[in-house]
Amino acid sequence: MKILLIGSRGCFGSEFKKISEKYNKIKFFFPTSKELNLCHYEKLKKYISKKKPNIIINAASIVGINQCEDEYSKAFKLNSASVLNLAKICEINKIILAQTSTHAVFEGKKKTQYNENDLPKSNNVYSASKLIAEHFVQTICTKHYVFRFPTMYGERRNNLLGFVDKVIINLKKDKPLFIAKDKLDSPSYAKDVANEVFDILLKKKKFGIYHISNSGMIDYYNFIKFLKSLLNSKSKIKPVKDSYFFSTAKKPLRNAITSNKLKKLRHWKIALKDYVKHI
Repeated sequence: MKILLIGSRGCFGSEFKKISEKYNKIKFFFPTSKELNLCHYEKLKKYISKKKPNIIINAASIVGINQCEDEYSKAFKLNSASVLNLAKICEINKIILAQTSTHAVFEGKKKTQYNENDLPKSNNVYSASKLIAEHFVQTICTKHYVFRFPTMYGERRNNLLGFVDKVIINLKKDKPLFIAKDKLDSPSYAKDVANEVFDILLKKKKFGIYHISNSGMIDYYNFIKFLKSLLNSKSKIKPVKDSYFFSTAKKPLRNAITSNKLKKLRHWKIALKDYVKHI
């Protein structure tokens, strides 16, 4: 078996790469953005033809509501159009395409967690670009998976900082923090998410959409309060509304996800404790 992972330097990709080191019988490819241009169809087709992977996991994406609003052309080019290229190539070569997506494809008004049967409704450029990618994969590529992820934390091989990374830096410095009390999520350890994705691929589970997250739902304020206690930080944390933070577009407030297809992963509290021990 050969697996090609595109976007291996982010949170999910970094954890997935660590898993690959345990499997000698599987050939893995982790090209950089310089080695593989997703937006150039002919070069992409040539690279894939040379490597001949059985599975392609696409985790390359421009993330962030404000960034995607400001650079919407770039966002649609990488998040949507490049996935169209991949889907076409995978269908022609009968390759399994696993596309990573986001909880942000939902409007964020549901009181309970979103599952795979809920209807997506995007309300900004980022969520729309990811939802379009989902449609390309589902309608073009016969052998496909769509993996929707929540807000994640974990080791990264790039220099970008996620929400949890930034908070940890400030908590370690005992700095005061303003955290949204009205924003709900299912924050997850990327290690758990990557392990679940790998398990689905190895077991050849039924093609389709899967939500992958640690179990439970929590608002950001109480999530960070728990993180603060694990780090023995002296930071003062003030609850605010999510509207306190500037945004160039609508932001969904309730984006916790769960799966009605998979067994529940460990609770977010247990996963966060494990991560804090690790770092």
